[in-house]
Amino acid sequence: MAADLSWTGMVYDICIVGAGLWGSSAARHASLPGRKVCLIGPSEPQEKDRPSRDIFASHYDVSRTVRKYQGSDHIRSLMTMRAYKGLQELEGTTGIQLNAAVGHIMYGKDIESITVPIAKEEGVLLTAEGVRERYPFLDTSRYGDTAMLLPVDAGHANPRMIVRAQQEAAALQGCDIIDDVVQSVEESGDHTHGEPLMRVVIEKERPLLAKKVLLCTGAFTQFKDLLPPSTKLDFGIDGSFTVRLEVGEGDLEKLRSMPTMTSFTDEDWKCYILPPIKYPDGKYYVKLGPGYQDQRRLTSLKEVKDWFLSKPDPKLVEKYRDLLLSIVKGFHPVSVKTDMCVISHTPTELPYCDMLSPRLGLAIGGNGFGAMISDEVGRMAAEMIAGGENWSRDIPREMFKARVLTPTANL
Repeated sequence: MAADLSWTGMVYDICIVGAGLWGSSAARHASLPGRKVCLIGPSEPQEKDRPSRDIFASHYDVSRTVRKYQGSDHIRSLMTMRAYKGLQELEGTTGIQLNAAVGHIMYGKDIESITVPIAKEEGVLLTAEGVRERYPFLDTSRYGDTAMLLPVDAGHANPRMIVRAQQEAAALQGCDIIDDVVQSVEESGDHTHGEPLMRVVIEKERPLLAKKVLLCTGAFTQFKDLLPPSTKLDFGIDGSFTVRLEVGEGDLEKLRSMPTMTSFTDEDWKCYILPPIKYPDGKYYVKLGPGYQDQRRLTSLKEVKDWFLSKPDPKLVEKYRDLLLSIVKGFHPVSVKTDMCVISHTPTELPYCDMLSPRLGLAIGGNGFGAMISDEVGRMAAEMIAGGENWSRDIPREMFKARVLTPTANL
């Protein structure tokens, strides 16, 4: 799908920087008839190429929890409701299977008070004993005696396949997809019809010109020259990890009905869990990762790159292995594997989807829900950068406004 960059005088209406879950979604939604759009970002590196790479992504995986309602927050639940529908439509359009609707359990302490009303409409309130009755191999009682089962429109999706499907759909709609890394974005000094153009400098080819640029660059947004001068966002990056326990043939059938799970319990034991899923090596793994605990703040490009190339603390791997085995009873893992990822945080716990200038917008800040809301954020961002008035639908757009840190004045 790589675009031919041999043209002369090309000016894009919209250039989207960052070809992950959000950027790929934005490219599909932005690529309307009569509009020239490009999507720029590096493809997933081969293992041998990882040490020489600076830019990575957390979607290099085959499993993410997705559901119609996020469950514990009304605004996020509105976004997941729309994103889940969008993924279903994308699945139908492309023929690429994205979702596995195995259900989802929110478990922990006082779940009924945590669950928002729109999620309760489709949820089934259970005790820990009720969870065991439905899933004899699960015991959540150690972490609280309540649970909310979302039996329909919930499960897991393949983030690699979501990116592929979004990009295939975008390309069919005329979007140019460019496998490259953007080094800088700035006003060019060039004009078209009296309007200034944006200059996008990439590594492998000559600069591109665009009327507008949308940054979907996640954790790397402030590590390249992408933002207006002196702009520093209130935006944090935490290194996290996942633990995958290989499921042998003897356990696979027993765990086949397992739902995805999220815990709302004591801080040290918060986690998310996914059921046995087949990975590219042909093996099945149960995966889990921490909530917001046991993470490390990263503040530079080198720190982020080093994190992606590292391994988690073995004591933390053991902690989460034991946590899983305390819930999934009688499970005997064949092996243990780990993967590194990063989570970008905003102080609002909602994405930044905002215009930083009349020609530069951004959509960043997954807060741990990036895959679950990806199609909706991509739609919002695409409509926003194109000048749409109602891109945030019934959510006040102030909730997605980027917060900028103002340097302290010298006194």
